Amino acid sequence: MQTLAIVKRALSLVMEIDPELARGRAGRRWHKATAIGFALAGMALTGCSVFLRSTPVPIPTQATRTSAAGPAATLVVFLPGRGGSMADFDREGFVAVMKEAGVRADTITVDAHLGYYFKRTVLERLQVDVLQPARSRGYRRIMLVGVSLGGLGALLNERDYAGSVDALVLLSPYLGKDVRLFDRIAAAGGPAAWAAGRDPLAGGVEEQIWTFLGTRSAQLPPTWLLCGARDSLGPGHRLFATLLPTAQVRTIDGAHDWPTWRALWRDLCFNTDFFRAEKTTQTAVVSAAAGPAL
Repeated sequence: MQTLAIVKRALSLVMEIDPELARGRAGRRWHKATAIGFALAGMALTGCSVFLRSTPVPIPTQATRTSAAGPAATLVVFLPGRGGSMADFDREGFVAVMKEAGVRADTITVDAHLGYYFKRTVLERLQVDVLQPARSRGYRRIMLVGVSLGGLGALLNERDYAGSVDALVLLSPYLGKDVRLFDRIAAAGGPAAWAAGRDPLAGGVEEQIWTFLGTRSAQLPPTWLLCGARDSLGPGHRLFATLLPTAQVRTIDGAHDWPTWRALWRDLCFNTDFFRAEKTTQTAVVSAAAGPAL
């Protein structure tokens, strides 16, 4: 029974966070009972490793610099999506675009995969292993950039550790997929009216994130929402957009995929003022005595 409970929890979390997982290669939806059957068989053979990667401490990271002149004043922290890896952002050209746009900032990609979310340690590891050490090294501005599941992680970090970063960039963040929940929020008059008086820990992750957004969106750091118009998570994105300044919502024709996110990231770097400070001449502010350089 305990094994079955673990399987169901993992399957529920994976499918809840990434609706595309529930589609077969030909676009047909999996039958949930079949998926659980495969899960049980896999667990019997692999001791659960079919579901979750290992979660080492400290959490693995990959660091780069956009300038050879030394540490910058700004750090961009990337959080991958479900099933992603630390190599995704470099492979998809995110760091290269920053360099091309003249952005002077250091970067760290965090291996915040589904296993850390499942164990509920992702926020602790992000704080202890990445954000707090970055502050101690002297970074003046820290930006948290999350794709899909990583976007949810960025928002949860702000909920639990408000003020630990200076800006959020959310590329197609997972904000739920329950249309009935979105209908209830709309019928109540919007996220703020719906969330008023609610217990912040009531319900599942979808209700909790909307309670947070409805009650504390005004206290968010500068937050940019970047998404494709055909994204499978679009209903949540459109609802969230009502809480943000219009200029900080960027939508293009695209889906829940890397070509869309590459184009949105390029647009952010070249056509907005998000990196305005990082495109001006800066002097390095991270001293060697403050801690190990990236």
